[in-house]
Amino acid sequence: MSRALLLGAAACWAATAWAQAPAPAAEGAGPRSDSLTAAARRAAAAWQRHDFAALVAGSPGLMVRLGRAAPSAPMPPAQAALALRTFAADARELATEVTEVREVDATRAYAEVQRTYTGRGTSARRTQTLYLGWRWVAAAPRLVEVRVVP
Repeated sequence: MSRALLLGAAACWAATAWAQAPAPAAEGAGPRSDSLTAAARRAAAAWQRHDFAALVAGSPGLMVRLGRAAPSAPMPPAQAALALRTFAADARELATEVTEVREVDATRAYAEVQRTYTGRGTSARRTQTLYLGWRWVAAAPRLVEVRVVP
């Protein structure tokens, strides 16, 4: 096969792969993106207030991974809220900011949230990344995963 034909085939494959790759959900990109962005903002605000019951409300069950610990099996929302409340009990939240929202496919999406906080008895600022995973249920995003990355 000629080099020009190979280069043309590679360019065609790359363009096809790029076109099929999931794009970041942009503001105003459509009802699903708007719904997901709003859900991510509500989740970040709930974390900021340490209102973990509100964070997990409506969830069919959550997998929780806190730091380097092994992920949990899916938990009922009340149990997940208790685990998150216990995890964050000694923290004072300074800021929670949604940094990315992305639809993975027709049934899954995630948001990345940057958390800035101080621990009890210290003024040292710390940051963590929260990954929040959603599944689309009845045309609405439902939180199914919370991962805290140190």
